[in-house]
Amino acid sequence: MTSRESAAPPATVVRFLARAAALAVASAAGYVVVGCARGTDNPANQTAIQSYVQGVRAYNDGDADKAMASFQAALAKQNDLVMARSMLGDMLRARSEYDAAREQYAALTQLDPYYFFHHYRLGLSYQFLERLNEAAVSYKRAIDLKPTDAQSNMSLGTVYLALGRPADAIEYATRATELDPASAAAFVNLGLVLDANRQYAKAESAYRKSLDLDSNQPLIQLYLAENLLQQKKFAEARSVLSELVRVHDTPLHRKRMGDAFAGEKDFAGAIHQYQTALKLDPNYYPALNEIGATHIADYEKGLTLDDTKRKAALDAWQQSLSIKREQPRIVALVQKYAKAPMFQP
Repeated sequence: MTSRESAAPPATVVRFLARAAALAVASAAGYVVVGCARGTDNPANQTAIQSYVQGVRAYNDGDADKAMASFQAALAKQNDLVMARSMLGDMLRARSEYDAAREQYAALTQLDPYYFFHHYRLGLSYQFLERLNEAAVSYKRAIDLKPTDAQSNMSLGTVYLALGRPADAIEYATRATELDPASAAAFVNLGLVLDANRQYAKAESAYRKSLDLDSNQPLIQLYLAENLLQQKKFAEARSVLSELVRVHDTPLHRKRMGDAFAGEKDFAGAIHQYQTALKLDPNYYPALNEIGATHIADYEKGLTLDDTKRKAALDAWQQSLSIKREQPRIVALVQKYAKAPMFQP
C-alpha cells in the first residue's frame, strides 16, 4: 500500500490542542468587579476605574462590544490596569484576533511578570499565530513560575511536537496527564507525542483513556484508528472506523477503512471503501491512489499476473493525476507499471 497522508499536519494539531486549552481557560474564567491597579485611590484614576467597572458589567450582561470599548477606554486613561488588559486580551482571543490579544498579554507579562497565567496566555496566543518558538519560551516561563500547571505542561509538549522535537515533548506531555488526569486533551496530546516517538502501544492506551474521558471526539477516534493501523491491528482499526463512519462519514474516514481492509489483504473490501470515499467526494485523489495501490498488490500477489489489475491501477492513478498533477510518487508508479510484462499467461 502507498503511505497514508497525515490526518492532521503539525499546525492543525497545534491549533486543535490550543483550542482545547483555550476552552479550559474560558470555562475557568469568572469575571467580577474587583480592584485591579495601583493608585486606585488617586482621584485622577477614578474615571479609568469607572470605565473598567462599566466594561465588567457589560461583559456580564453579554454586551461584548460595549465591554471591549469600555476596557479600551479604561486603558487609554490608565495603561496599567491589569484586569482590564486581561479581560480585553481574553475577548480579543475569543474573536480570533490573536495578534491583538498577544499585545495585551505581552503587556501583562511586563506589568505582572511573576504571575504564571499571563505567560501561559501569551504562549497560547503565539501558538494560535503558529509562532512556535516564542510560544515555547512563554510556556516554559509559565512552568518555571508554576511547575504544577497542567495546561502549560500540555501546551509545551504540543509545541515541542510541532517543532519536530518529540523526545523533548514526552516529559511535558506525560506530566500534564499526571497533573490533570481528567483532561481528555492532555491524554490525546500524550498519544500524539508517543506516536511521534514510535511508542505505539503506549500511545494507544493514551488515546483510549482520552476517549474514556470524552467519547464525542471524532478526531481522537481517527488518531486511535491510525495508531492501530501502524500496529497492524487491522480488525481493531476497522471496529473503531466503523463506529466513526456511522456518525461522521467522510472521505478520509472511508479511506482509512479501506487501509484496514487492505492490511488484511481483503482487496475487494478495500476498493469498496475507497470507492465509497469517491462517492462522497469525486475529487478525493488519495482514494484513487489507494485503489491503484490495491490493484497492484492484488496483481503481484500470485504467480500469474492478471493484467487487467495492472491496467485498472494505471487508470486510477491517471485519474488522480488529472486532479492533482504534482504527485511525483504517483508519476513514478505510473512509469514503473506502464509497460505490460514481457510474458503474459
